[in-house]
Amino acid sequence: MATRPDYMDDYDAHGVVCIRQAFPEEWVELVRRGIERNIQAPSPFFRKLDDGSGAFLSDSWSRRHIPEFERFCRESPAGRIAAHALACSRIRLAQDTWFVKEPGTSDRTPWHHDTVIQGPFCSIWVALDPIPRSATLEFVRGSHAWGKILMPKSFFADASRHSAADAYYAEFHGDKSRLDASLFGEIPDIEADRAAYDIVSWDMEPGDCVLFDARTVHGAPGNRTSRVARRFVTRWVTDEAYVAPHAQNMVDALEKFGLEAGLRVGGPIRNALFPEFQY
Repeated sequence: MATRPDYMDDYDAHGVVCIRQAFPEEWVELVRRGIERNIQAPSPFFRKLDDGSGAFLSDSWSRRHIPEFERFCRESPAGRIAAHALACSRIRLAQDTWFVKEPGTSDRTPWHHDTVIQGPFCSIWVALDPIPRSATLEFVRGSHAWGKILMPKSFFADASRHSAADAYYAEFHGDKSRLDASLFGEIPDIEADRAAYDIVSWDMEPGDCVLFDARTVHGAPGNRTSRVARRFVTRWVTDEAYVAPHAQNMVDALEKFGLEAGLRVGGPIRNALFPEFQY
């Protein structure tokens, strides 16, 4: 594996780093086309949340039938970036996903971190459009080192009080009916006192990406601009990663929709759904 880039020092220290122009235009245009194809041929994981002013769309594990995504995952710089972040020459693709926030979307992506996989686990979010800081993903710098598994407030609240966005992010983050809620901390009310947290975000141009540790707490405002905001995301692990004790929802969903993932709580991330790459 090549010498680790200097920007990985920020990734290690802060849990997140913005990498400018990491993906040339050919990769940006490729996944834009893939998203259009995916919207016309959605998977069982496709979601469209519409708050009446603008819609939020997403799909996951679509590379199996969207050739543009498959090529991006196998050939773009994403895997090499992840290998540097995880300090491992052999890594696995855990998930491909994408997010589209149409102009005017008001619902905020709730603050959360990604803990259904434990162990070495990172995400790479690639901007496909110019996205101002007012609409980009935000991070609490250094929160990857808090050392706790935290759940959004919606995990502890009555499900009838969830917003559509809360329900979407709760879908794969644990089912409190199966779990002892006392085992988890609650994401603090960051919006109530933003000045108390070291919140970072960046104006993004197509081809820029944010690389972050899955444990770094993150969220995003709605898209109150006049332009669509599209992002393509790949998530990566090493063979040391394993399925978290509170991830049964994810395991069940994959089985329900016919994805032969071979996962079990406490078990490793293997199988053809999670291809291995070597750098």
